[in-house]
This record gives sequence, C-alpha cells and structure tokens, in this order.
Amino acid sequence: MNNNNFNASTSKPSTPAIGKMGRDERGVFYDYFVRITLEETNIEGTVSHYNFARLFGKARELFALEGIPRFSAGMGRAYLLQTCNASYEFKKSFHFGDFMTVRIRILHVGNSSFELGAEFISAQTNEIYVTGKQTIVYTDLKGNPIKIPDTLRTILMDALHPTISAKKN
Repeated sequence: MNNNNFNASTSKPSTPAIGKMGRDERGVFYDYFVRITLEETNIEGTVSHYNFARLFGKARELFALEGIPRFSAGMGRAYLLQTCNASYEFKKSFHFGDFMTVRIRILHVGNSSFELGAEFISAQTNEIYVTGKQTIVYTDLKGNPIKIPDTLRTILMDALHPTISAKKN
C-alpha cells in the first residue's frame, strides 16, 4: 500500500478530507469536521466564545478554498474580506472529546457584502448546539468597501436556495 500521501496516477499530493460540500433544501453548505480538544475548551471545560469565532473563521476559509478555489486565490492580494459583524446564539455546550460539525451557508448577498451563517452541530446527536452569523464586507486592499465582482456574486447567489436566488436576479 502506498502511504506517501501521493496519488500514484498523477504524482500530485493528495488532500486529506477535512470537510465536504453539500446541498439541501436550504441551498449549498460546507461541513467542517472538528474533534474538540483541550485547545478549544475553557476553564469550565466547554468551548469558549473565542473558539466558536475561530472555528467559524476556519470553516469559512475552507469553504472558500474548497468551494470557490479560483476566487480564493486573490484573497489578500487583490481584495480583502473583512468581518464587520458577528453574533452567536448558544443553546448547549460542547465539551472535550465531542465531535462537532460546523456547517457554513451563504444567507444573503448585498452589493459589497454578504452574510454567512454557521450551525455548530453535535455529530453524535445531529442537534444544533450553537448558531452564528457573520457579515463579510468585500474591500480593496486599503479596506474600502467595493462592489462584489459579478463572478463572485454569481457563485454566492448560486449557493442560495433556488427560490431566493431567482428572486434576487
């Protein structure tokens, strides 16, 4: 068995699966899989607010890298994506050893911003423990808001539920 992390047929490094794209009745989503370690927990043994924000950020970056690779190549070089608002609603706590799925979705697309939603789901029970929203502003490299390019707008709109996408176009 070949264990050198390369695909023998193409000689390119293989990418380990850390998430997956999907689609349901609410549109496109990206699932990022997490095993809660001590690093994500606080003194009470639960996942802290800071770590929910960190996990949301990591999941949205993986969503961009895996779901919109041509777009993500220019991040930090041609434009910036700046979080201007973030909120969370906590229902239950995750603890050390739990398995979590962070599910990211596009909720709304504006002229120079878009809103992402996250559901932090217990992989054991499939129950939503925490929800979050972030408003992301598309800016130039100086931080000034600019119009989302049509290519990205199309990708983001296609990720919305078909009836929402049709109403916006």
